Amino acid sequence: MDEIRGTSNRILDVDLSANTIEILKIPSELRRHYLGAKGLGLKLLFDRLLPGCDPLGPDNIIAFMPGVLIGTGAPCSGRFEAIAKSPLTGIMGSSSCGGPFGMALKTAGWDGLIIAGKAAAPVYLTITKDGVIFKDASHLWGKEIPQVQSILEKNKKMGSLVIGPAGEKQVLFANIASGSRFLGRGGFGAVLGAKHVKAVVATGGAFRIKPYDLEGFKKTTKRASRYIQQNKMTGVAYRKYGTAANVRPNLRGNILPIYNFRNYLTRKLFGIFVKPVAEI
Repeated sequence: MDEIRGTSNRILDVDLSANTIEILKIPSELRRHYLGAKGLGLKLLFDRLLPGCDPLGPDNIIAFMPGVLIGTGAPCSGRFEAIAKSPLTGIMGSSSCGGPFGMALKTAGWDGLIIAGKAAAPVYLTITKDGVIFKDASHLWGKEIPQVQSILEKNKKMGSLVIGPAGEKQVLFANIASGSRFLGRGGFGAVLGAKHVKAVVATGGAFRIKPYDLEGFKKTTKRASRYIQQNKMTGVAYRKYGTAANVRPNLRGNILPIYNFRNYLTRKLFGIFVKPVAEI
């Protein structure tokens, strides 16, 4: 198995309209300023998106970017980010996910995936260390997410992005699934549906990810793990319940994100339905 030290500096750049694939390399100065995942993804889209483009049109671009530490074994690092112009809000949006796609993409040797344009008919993309192949997805169109996952994911080295019928119909809050986790913000399932992309399947395991400074990484990881373990939220609650553990503290703090955080309505609604807070 080959090794990647730090970054492969290879991002797949797919244009569905033109049926083209390019490999994008990131200048070192840009990498230092924006690192990876959300920061670098936002910068790439900022430079490319046309002002006023339709979020559900072919000019919108969606990027999937693994975190800079994914695959290294660093605590809390196994995540990837999706970035696009949101059809739900009409502004730039991002969504974070802990599903297997990020690890599969990174260990296939890629630092990210950018998808632009619109396919003429439903497709799914397969990604290996050698690149991307466009495949017909007409037999998958209309199927639910678990069905598609069972058809496309053949082994544990694979990680996929899949939309369901809601994404196909461009429901503005449609999700994208990666395993049992979801890119749940921004309506990015609708973005893939509008591009006629039913799924993206990456086959990882071709590369082992190694930190550039291994000794410094080990020391920092050990220290970070100690802080994580001693905190009740990160060391206990998140392990047991995930981010659902935030519901009770947010309720007590009166900051649940309903009605756009309009506090009076938040207090009024939850004062009626969940009194007394002290008993929750």
